[in-house]
Amino acid sequence: MKKVILSAIVLMVSAFAFAQTRTAPVKVEGGMIEGVVIDGVNTYFGIPFAAPPVGELRWKKPQPVQPWQGVRFCDRFAPAPMQNMNARRPKVWKNVAEMNPTTSEDCLYLNVFAPAKKSDKPYPVMVWIYGGGFHQGGTDGPVYRGNKYAKEGVIMVSIAYRLGVFGYLAHPELSKESGHGSGNYALYDQIAGLKWVKENIAAFGGDPNNVTVFGQSAGSRSIQGLLCAKGTEGLFQRAIPQSGCAIREDAKCLPLNENEALGKAFFESIGITSLEAMRAIDAVTLQQLYQNSTFTPKFRPAIDGSLIVEDFNDATLGGRYLDIDYMIGYTKDDVPKANFPKAVGRWADNQVVNLNRRPIYVYSFDHPQPEDPNNPTKDSFGAQGAVHSAELPYMFGQVELSTKPMKKEDYELAERMVKYWTNFAKYGNPNGLAAGDWKPYTKDDQYVHHLDVKQ
Repeated sequence: MKKVILSAIVLMVSAFAFAQTRTAPVKVEGGMIEGVVIDGVNTYFGIPFAAPPVGELRWKKPQPVQPWQGVRFCDRFAPAPMQNMNARRPKVWKNVAEMNPTTSEDCLYLNVFAPAKKSDKPYPVMVWIYGGGFHQGGTDGPVYRGNKYAKEGVIMVSIAYRLGVFGYLAHPELSKESGHGSGNYALYDQIAGLKWVKENIAAFGGDPNNVTVFGQSAGSRSIQGLLCAKGTEGLFQRAIPQSGCAIREDAKCLPLNENEALGKAFFESIGITSLEAMRAIDAVTLQQLYQNSTFTPKFRPAIDGSLIVEDFNDATLGGRYLDIDYMIGYTKDDVPKANFPKAVGRWADNQVVNLNRRPIYVYSFDHPQPEDPNNPTKDSFGAQGAVHSAELPYMFGQVELSTKPMKKEDYELAERMVKYWTNFAKYGNPNGLAAGDWKPYTKDDQYVHHLDVKQ
């Protein structure tokens, strides 16, 4: 009973936080919506971009949005995808009450942060893909707010995708049913979200032909999948993969037959052998069985024989990925095992040296967040300093939401990084139209821009 009351209080706080002036109605796929105006930004939470992937639609490609009647009021985040709830309790952010305290298999929703001011020229668009090891995460992460980008004249969209056993399961029965392999439902969700942006973002004042996709960790690795996937050309024109997209020997894609065997072994371990029974088990029970099994966190992007037909490394080395504008990077003390300076360097060298493609922009985020005595930094990868994910509150411009003792220089670094990210979305250059200090990474100059506070 206490948990129910607490959830109700959290929802009430969330609703109160978003109790602002309503936007004008907007027509999108499925029907009419209204959002809320928050600090001069038109904000829309929980817009459905596909049908709920439940029942017979579990482990299928996302299907078209189900239409609704009247005007849908999009004033709060939708439930996050199914995941281990114990990991969705961040302690170092002031705005956790804005998060949706629930998870659901019905999770294919997105959010839009758009300038309230009308423009004669369509706004560039940035589409955020969250990280979380392919098993955690959601669009309501405390720092994943697009208000600072909107104030710089960019529309930000954050899209949800299925996780874990719901998003990446491959199985012989699923391959038989589809006729073309199985797995990678999460990547199909991301593509569906990008297609929604292509078809609907103009209604918010956005330019469907100037879209930057950006993501961190598993979101960045997802971007590498989208770059190598079939049928994604034209959905986005620029990419900012952070701490994930690289040429890494420790992160190869499983072949379809091995991935199918993994899924088959998992369900056999819980006594389920038929596809009908696989879909009949309720989502909460399935999530619990999966996270308590020896198979977590093994389900992730893999070769499905249809969308992804080869390992990301092979596709990247062979130039079989999108030739678009790139800004790519990592944190100075990022996941030690991944060795991102070397792995991203290999990716960049391949791009500009072996493939002789356009120059790119590479960064290293070098600034450790200030320590909060009550919540000291604990990095699960065994690193200290500018650890994995340390750049997120800065490049979203959300350092004021941290409980850590942020200083003037932290705010200044965040302001610079918001400019870099939005300039890249606008022009394909983090410096913008003027000359700047961030040089491109080229065949003749392997320049890496170091992001840190100014002493």
